[in-house]
Amino acid sequence: MNPGRSPHGASTDDDLSFADKIGHLFEHSRDENGIRYTGKKIAEKANRLGYSLSDAYISQLRTGKARTPSFRTVEAIARAFDVSVTYFLSNPDEDLERVRQQQNYVEMLEVTGSHLAGIDLGSLCPETIDALIDLLKLVKAQAQAKQAEGPEQAESPDATARLPE
Repeated sequence: MNPGRSPHGASTDDDLSFADKIGHLFEHSRDENGIRYTGKKIAEKANRLGYSLSDAYISQLRTGKARTPSFRTVEAIARAFDVSVTYFLSNPDEDLERVRQQQNYVEMLEVTGSHLAGIDLGSLCPETIDALIDLLKLVKAQAQAKQAEGPEQAESPDATARLPE
């Protein structure tokens, strides 16, 4: 069975505990020799990658005795299994969409020099945010083009766009 999927194909990421998700990895992942990973092997691999993780703590996570690992621990386990940390998130698609929106906003700040401080971005759909960013980019490009023309050309009648009457 795939993690995050019920037998009927519906997403059940919210229903899977960390113990379920890590258990699925131990059950279905294999090392380079085709042998199932053990807690000890994952701890050793994580430690070689620069993390500090013990077999005992992995065992507690697998059994549900430990339920709230730090992000660093989740990162260590994900890297040791060679999966994304998003595997362990309750709703990775939602989190990835939020990251995409934040990246777009940072790009907009860099490109336009503007920000949307007065707007509640959480109430806007992603398409509206994208449209605002594109509009601000266009406005900035037009302003830069006018600056490049110089003050004399910007004031000439041929250089300004006219709206149809």
